[in-house]
Amino acid sequence: MNSVDSLVSWLEQHDSRIDLRELQLRLDDEGLDLDAFAGHVHFDEQRYARNLVAHGPQFYALLLCWLPGQASPIHDHRGASCGVRVIQGTATETSFRWQGERLVEDSVTTMLAGEVCGSFDDDIHEIRNDAADNLVTLHVYSPYLDNINLYERESGRVRVFSDPLIAELSA
Repeated sequence: MNSVDSLVSWLEQHDSRIDLRELQLRLDDEGLDLDAFAGHVHFDEQRYARNLVAHGPQFYALLLCWLPGQASPIHDHRGASCGVRVIQGTATETSFRWQGERLVEDSVTTMLAGEVCGSFDDDIHEIRNDAADNLVTLHVYSPYLDNINLYERESGRVRVFSDPLIAELSA
């Protein structure tokens, strides 16, 4: 069994939200490399591409493919654990916190291929590709990431986002 199949098998065993620390430990697997995801690597010129790898009742795994300059919106993970493994390239994660009515940068972390991070619930962050090369990251959400908050950097305005992929997976 290869590393991706092993990960999916482990994810499918859960009948409730997967603990973030356990998820991060499981993603720290050298076999989760670019070759393992060859059939899922697809880029999009307009925005980072979200490619479904696997899903089950308590999780879905996406391979995100980022061209230089592409970034996620600033968001939280309300109600879900999210483990991320950098597969190829360099990811920049910016964490935010509230300072009164304003959203301010809290920390900036650069992650290289093979590194793992995680966030859950009220953690507010964005991930972006600031490098000149393509970026590929594996994201595992447990349970499905639905009705999360998206934040505007300047105004602090918040809007709720419902992932259309979840409707497809639930059908």
